[in-house]
Amino acid sequence: MNSVYSTEGGSSSTSRKVRVRLMGGLRERVGREIIEVEGGELGWSAVLRKAVEQVEGLKEAIDEEGRPKPGYLVFVDGVDYRLLPEDQEVEEEVIVLPVTHGGSKEVSGRRVELIHLTWRDIEHAVSDVADKIVRSGFEPEVIVGILRGGIVPALLLADALGVKNIGVVEIKLYTSVGVRKPRPFLRQPLVIEVKDKNVLIVDDVSDSGLTLQHAIEAVDLYLPAQVKTATLYIKPWTNLVPDYYSKSLDKWIVFPWERREVEEELRASGYNV
Repeated sequence: MNSVYSTEGGSSSTSRKVRVRLMGGLRERVGREIIEVEGGELGWSAVLRKAVEQVEGLKEAIDEEGRPKPGYLVFVDGVDYRLLPEDQEVEEEVIVLPVTHGGSKEVSGRRVELIHLTWRDIEHAVSDVADKIVRSGFEPEVIVGILRGGIVPALLLADALGVKNIGVVEIKLYTSVGVRKPRPFLRQPLVIEVKDKNVLIVDDVSDSGLTLQHAIEAVDLYLPAQVKTATLYIKPWTNLVPDYYSKSLDKWIVFPWERREVEEELRASGYNV
């Protein structure tokens, strides 16, 4: 890793550099892949603000607060930015990439593209995942849905598999003093018995994979016999591929149970939907 050394008043200090890597169409439009920023002890949003100061074309993807605009994703050392506090220090690299979808909205030259899944899409995905579970020979006795996105898929899979015992967990991340990496705690603990039972953890999509990994660790505390994971979809860049999934989508997915929430978020960002 590159470092810049300076001496002032007889003492030396080290300013650590971190990388901002642009990917996909953003890299082509901006005309470069790597932006080096003197990160020091800066959080990821501050690093992105400094990157925008160096390369004005990055304003297409990053707002004045150093956060990604709609239609873009940011990964901080491989972790989805939405799972991290803004003062989370960057150890090596921040990746910024556009999300490509079918269907689009455009305002003042800005573009956000969406794919709206239908209930028929969800039914097909649930049927596909359920079939894979049955063919694998795994017989879940308890299904645990991850709040909030995993609740509907968990209920549908429970119905498809004939599983009567359903529980939920909610994972919240925090950073301990002096600890850079996010650590989870159970905001909503399990209230259903899973000891010595086969458990299937369900979420809607495995994006970074971090939430799913923390859910596995949380459920393991209750001493199940075996734990498997299932999501309807995964992203190609996920760090955790579940045991069962239907499709890999390089898209900004809008599920039928969250359309209003997504549309309100887009309106708040200045888009017509």
